Amino acid sequence: MDWDRDLLELLAAHRTDGVDAVAKGLMDAGQPAATYVAAAVAALVFAWVYGAWRAVAAAMLGSVVATGIAEFAKEFIGRPRPPASLALVPADGFAMPSSIAALTAGAATPLLLWGLRSARRSAQVIVVLLAVGTVLVGASMVYLGAHWLSDVLVGWVLGVAVGVAALRLLEGGPSALQRWARSSGRTRT
Repeated sequence: MDWDRDLLELLAAHRTDGVDAVAKGLMDAGQPAATYVAAAVAALVFAWVYGAWRAVAAAMLGSVVATGIAEFAKEFIGRPRPPASLALVPADGFAMPSSIAALTAGAATPLLLWGLRSARRSAQVIVVLLAVGTVLVGASMVYLGAHWLSDVLVGWVLGVAVGVAALRLLEGGPSALQRWARSSGRTRT
């Protein structure tokens, strides 16, 4: 896609040391296993403090499932990553969809939905922090040249869809199939 290349060329031509460092820091923060352990501990503390056990479980499930689907889809789609001449960091494998975008959106979506339904002011702060964090992580992958913007956008769509599905599943809401069956008279109510 020409707009993907045009955007990345524009970013590459206007990179700065400060933004480079922030973007690399965001990428590096997600690399060590300790980050995932710390995130899991923070999620459990969050669930305990707010009583948001289902939303946290959905976030964990959403992140794992969205990442798995993204990794599978990358092999199926086979889209190459941006060229090394436009990248600040080396990246292996295929690009579409972005696994990190799918992971962050899959984890954030159930918590965003929980926060939007909550009357607590602190929940609104959490919504903003999660939304901004998810956008920053995805934007940093584009800025660094590890992904095209469309890779990140597709990853976010995938993550949001999986996050919503995980929350609905764990909250016990009717699935789309159950609603269809009821509306078409295929089941007794």
